[in-house]
Amino acid sequence: MSRRGLRTIVVGFGQIAAGLGADARMARHFPFATHAQVLAEHPAFQWLGVVDPDAAAQAAARDQWDIHHVGADLSEVAAAADPEVAVIATPPGTRLKAIEGLPNLKAAMVEKPLDIPGGEGEDLLETFRLRGIPAQVNFWRRGVPFYRDLAQGRLEELAGKCQGAFATYGNGLFNNAGHMVDLVRMLLGEIAAVQALGEAVPAEGAPLAGDLQLPFALFLKAGQMVAFQPLDFRRYREVGLDIWGTAGRLALYQEGLGAHRYPVAPNRGLEGAFEIASDAPETLDPGVGRALYHMYDNLAAAVGAQQALWSPLESALRTERALAAVLRSAAAGGARLEVE
Repeated sequence: MSRRGLRTIVVGFGQIAAGLGADARMARHFPFATHAQVLAEHPAFQWLGVVDPDAAAQAAARDQWDIHHVGADLSEVAAAADPEVAVIATPPGTRLKAIEGLPNLKAAMVEKPLDIPGGEGEDLLETFRLRGIPAQVNFWRRGVPFYRDLAQGRLEELAGKCQGAFATYGNGLFNNAGHMVDLVRMLLGEIAAVQALGEAVPAEGAPLAGDLQLPFALFLKAGQMVAFQPLDFRRYREVGLDIWGTAGRLALYQEGLGAHRYPVAPNRGLEGAFEIASDAPETLDPGVGRALYHMYDNLAAAVGAQQALWSPLESALRTERALAAVLRSAAAGGARLEVE
């Protein structure tokens, strides 16, 4: 590529790095579903290399994306590309070694989860801090302008103060539940405690081997409770958040693509009372398709110290500490546990 920008390599060239871009249905709504799609177009990044042990992944990088520095050996690709930015999309437990093999980094984009129980998340955090490298974690909803506006006051304008909320997820606690827990933290505030509401069972079909799922509750520092219910994605998919406020209800559904606001109206069954008009929603467009591109906008600005990261590694670890506490609660018979 002749385009100038931050020299960038991708370490791990699987689904989120490139594969999801082949999903025609997803492409209708997400023009930037993968790191490859962003890096191929973003002017702030010069995509030079891919590291992956799989021969088919290497061939895809060369043939579909015209990447010249491709191979299984990180040191060889790094020597050729001299990366300033690394996209780390390898499985948990492999990221620290990759970062240690890249001495000239200025920034990183890291896939979640960081720290499945017993993992390397805290060591990653310390390494990035000591080297002064901004590390963005791909909790992509933090890159959606609509959600960012909600967090900065629009949620209260649309629905009033949150009284409680209900979330659904599937395909694993450290997969989609993590996205929803992080969104709760973004929109509703930090978590004080968690409680498992059932037994942890294997997440069938989850992308992360050994991942579990279970119903659980978050107790927020502001006083509200958010209930989480896992779904069997073999039946249908939904990763959503339904917020009941003092002045209305806001439902974020269809895995982020849809949003409905339901206003308060006179109660149809009782004089002088009110209800949520669940049959009269206002449809809102969250505009999530460019979220990952926006995350890279923010990463580039963070390299120049023009913006703080939207999803820094230390924030992502707070989300994952809550998930780990849910599993400890389940092992303790559903005890309510405080979160650090």
